Amino acid sequence: MKRRKIYKIKSYTHFDTRKVEYWRYLNNIKNPKWVERHAFYPFIHYQEEKKKFDGKELIIKPPRDIRYSAHIDRYIYEYYNDILSKKYNKYAKEKGFNQASIAYRTNLNKSNIHFSRDVFKYLNNQENAFIFVSDFSSFFDNLEHKYLKERLKELLKVDTLSKDFYKVFKSVTSYSYIEYNDILQELGLTHKGLTKLHKDRLFNIEEFRKFKKDKIHTNKKDYGMVQGSAISAVMSNIYMIRFDKIVNDLITSNNGIYRRYSDDIIIIIPNLSKAMETYNKVMQIKDSIPRLELSPDKTKCFIKKGDVISRVDLETKKVIKNNTTIDYLGFSYDGKLVKIREKTVAKYYRKMYSRINTINKWTIKTGNNIGRRKLYKQYSYLGKKTKDPKKGNFLTYVDRAQKEYGDLGKIDKQVKNSWKYMSKRLVKVTK
Repeated sequence: MKRRKIYKIKSYTHFDTRKVEYWRYLNNIKNPKWVERHAFYPFIHYQEEKKKFDGKELIIKPPRDIRYSAHIDRYIYEYYNDILSKKYNKYAKEKGFNQASIAYRTNLNKSNIHFSRDVFKYLNNQENAFIFVSDFSSFFDNLEHKYLKERLKELLKVDTLSKDFYKVFKSVTSYSYIEYNDILQELGLTHKGLTKLHKDRLFNIEEFRKFKKDKIHTNKKDYGMVQGSAISAVMSNIYMIRFDKIVNDLITSNNGIYRRYSDDIIIIIPNLSKAMETYNKVMQIKDSIPRLELSPDKTKCFIKKGDVISRVDLETKKVIKNNTTIDYLGFSYDGKLVKIREKTVAKYYRKMYSRINTINKWTIKTGNNIGRRKLYKQYSYLGKKTKDPKKGNFLTYVDRAQKEYGDLGKIDKQVKNSWKYMSKRLVKVTK
C-alpha cells in the first residue's frame, strides 16, 4: 500500500483536528477491534449546485448532495476502500467483466480518453450496429442496504460480515450528518469566513457535544448511501457486480461490448436483427436488481449503418433523428469522426473570454498590461507542455485526446484558433 498516496493530509476544517497524521493512527486503523469500537463523526452535508451551458442559455442543474467525513474517519474509509478495491479487481477478472466496469478502478490505469477511444474505435469498425446508452437515476441515493450487504459478503466470501466491516458498512448506509449551514449559523460565519478559519477544528469536544444535540440527521431508510466518502465509489461497484456480470455475458456472447462508468452505461452489438431482443433482456436484468431505475431523458437507442448514426424508437421502429451523434464520456462520434463535445469547447472559450474581460478592465484602469502570464498558462499553448497528467491546461487534454484517437479524431481542429481569438480580444497598452 502506498501510504502517502492513500492517506493524503487535507486542510479542510471538520469536527476533529485537521492535523490528524495518518502514521499516528495506522496501527489502530489496521486493528479490527479498534475500528469496531470507533465512533464515527457525523458527515457535513451541503448541496453542490451545477450549471451548464447548452449553447444558448445557462441551465441550473438539480443540486447534488455532498457529505464529507472527519479526517480520522476518512483514513478508515481509505484503508477499507483499498482492501475492497483489490478484492473487487480480482473478482471482476475472475467473473470476466474486468473491462466492463470502468469507473473508480485502481488497476486499469486508464482515463476517460482511453475508455471512450476503446468504445468509439470498436463502433467505427462496425458496418452496422445497435447502440444503447443510458444512466441510472439517483444512483447512490437508491442503493438498497440489504442487497448491498449481500453483495459485499459475496465479494468477501463470508456468510457474516466481521464486526469492523459491518461498522464501516453501517456508517455509510445508516449515516448521520449535520448541515453545513447550521455550522455557519452557530459560528456566526459566512462560507468565505469559514474557509479562512484558522482553528484546528470547528468545535472543541465540549462545544461539539452541546452543538450536535438537535443538529444530527440520520438516514433511517433502508436504502441510500452517502456520496462523497472515500469508500462510496467501490461500494457502488460492489452493488453492481451481478448486473455487470450478467449483462456483459449477454453482450459479449453477441460479439458486442458493454461498459459502465458509475451510473452511465453504453451497449453496442453488431447485429441489428437482435436489437429489440437484446434491449428487452437488458431491461429484465435491470429489473432483477433492487431499486435500479434508468433515467428516461438519458435513455436512447441508436442505429449505425455505414457512417450514418440515427436515433431510433425501438418499439415503433421509427427514426427519430438522422445524422446525429453519440456522446460518451465527454466525446462525440458522428459515424465518421470523434470530437470533444461542443459544450465542453464552448465552456473553455467562455471561461477564457471572461478572464480576458477582467484583464482588459484592469489594463485600461491601470494603464499596464497585467495578468497575461496566468492567462497564457491556463488557456494557451504556452501552458500545455507537461508530462504530468494532473497538470497542464485544456489544450494539454486536447493534445492527449488527439494522440489517442489518431485519424479517428478531429479534436485539435476544435481549438486551432484559440490563440488568435485570445490575441484579438486582449486590450494592449503600448508605452
